[in-house]
Formats: sequence, C-alpha cells, structure tokens
Amino acid sequence: MIGTGYESRGLYHLRPSTHVGAVMESPSLIHAQLGHPSLAKLQQLVPAFSKLSRLDCESCQLGKHSSTSISFCVTRDASSPFGLVHSDIWGPSRVKSTLGFQYFFTFIDDYSKCTWLF
Repeated sequence: MIGTGYESRGLYHLRPSTHVGAVMESPSLIHAQLGHPSLAKLQQLVPAFSKLSRLDCESCQLGKHSSTSISFCVTRDASSPFGLVHSDIWGPSRVKSTLGFQYFFTFIDDYSKCTWLF
C-alpha cells in the first residue's frame, strides 16, 4: 500500500503511508498509474514528490507531438524496391531513447511499404 487518499476541492490527494513496512513506488510508476498527470498535479497528489524538479515520461512527450499530412507531388507508384523512398526526421526529444538519441529518422519504401526507424 502506498497510502490513503482524500478529496479536497474536487482533487484527490494521496497521503503516503507512514507504516514501517510500506513501500513507496517510483515517481514514474505512480505517474503512469494515475493516468500521466503533470508534475505539478502529481506533486499535489503525492506530497512526498514535492522535491521532484522534473519527470521524464516518454509517453507524455510523444503525446505532445503532432503530425501533419504531407502532400505528395509524385503521381506514380514505385515499380521496384527502393525506387521511391519517403523520409522524415523528428526531434529533438527531451526524453532520450534507451541508447541516448534525441533525433529519429524514418524511411518508408513506397514499393514494399516497409518502414525503418533510426
């Protein structure tokens, strides 16, 4: 058990358990379990996290990005693999990949519709 909750002015607050055997989950796990609230809301919900200065959540970062449609001027389909390749670059991401990268390249082969992400 991580604590008990109470409601105040329409917001539910979490009061961490003071039991000796209580286990406090990681801020990232609680953030995900509570539906990805902002850092400020998470700190209101879990006062023990009041000293957190940032919360790195890849899902939240990706959710803030928008995609736009690209109008293609190519009127013919590719007749062989790699005859027509579409590419895009995305970044920088504030949250690094597991290998430390912040930019991502996407290549799509128009013939096979295969996608590669680097």
